[in-house]
Parts: sequence; structure tokens; C-alpha cells
Amino acid sequence: MKIVNYRNTTIIGRLLICAIFIITGVALILASIFLDAPTIRKVISVTAGIMGIVYFGRMAIMLLILLFRNKQMFSYDKETLTVRDQSVKLNSIKNVEEENNIPTGYLGIKTPAYVLNLIGGDSIYIPTYYVISKKDYPVILQTLKGIVSDRTKR
Repeated sequence: MKIVNYRNTTIIGRLLICAIFIITGVALILASIFLDAPTIRKVISVTAGIMGIVYFGRMAIMLLILLFRNKQMFSYDKETLTVRDQSVKLNSIKNVEEENNIPTGYLGIKTPAYVLNLIGGDSIYIPTYYVISKKDYPVILQTLKGIVSDRTKR
């Protein structure tokens, strides 16, 4: 059985980026409190700081959860493809697509995902959690499409 995992280095890199933006948000809030500036500038700084902390804080929590849990994206062999706890026979997969704004289940964050459309009309989502690098994104999609197309050649 072959396994495709999320990369730890990509997760840690994205987590560091989130940390930088959270620190920047805190710095904006502190700067608006302690510096002499017009009121409108202080209000904008505090608002931007809070928005940055909330947005990137949610992303950081999602990345921390992903860092410490099972990093398996999917696994497959000649007969089945397994996503999380769902195993699907390759013969029941109609096609593979990309889709944006799939709920992750973490703090209302939506992420791009690979979608396995089944013959019965159901869909199985493989979320990317924003931790797939730009060079790996098409490779994984081609791998999934290759797995599905190989079943028709058997």
C-alpha cells in the first residue's frame, strides 16, 4: 500500500508565517497604544492588528492540529483508495477534480481540496489545509488521476 502524506516542513513553514503575522498584529496594536498618532490612525492600526491576529491565529491553530495528528492524506493499492477512515474501491470512483472552499471542520476555515466523485453521486474530499506546496499540488492531482485511470486499464 502506498501512502501520500502532508509534509512536516511545509506545515512548520506555514506555521512560522502565521506566527510572524500574529506578532505583526500584536505590534500594530501596541504601536497604536504607545505612539502619538491621530485617532483615526490608531483605530485603523488596532482594527488591522485584531483582524490579523484572528485570521492568522485560526490558521495557526489548524496547522498545529495538523502538525500533531496523523499526516496521512490518502493511501492506495491496486484495489482501494483510503481517505481518513473511508475506503473506496477504485472501480466506484468516476473522476477526480479540484475544488476551492471546502470546510475543514476547524474553526470555520475553508480550504482547497481534491474531490473524488463516486459513481453513486457521492463525493469524498481530500482537503489540502493550505499545506500543499505549489509544485506538489499538480503532482498529487496527477497521481490521483493516474490511480483512477489505471483502474480502467485493468
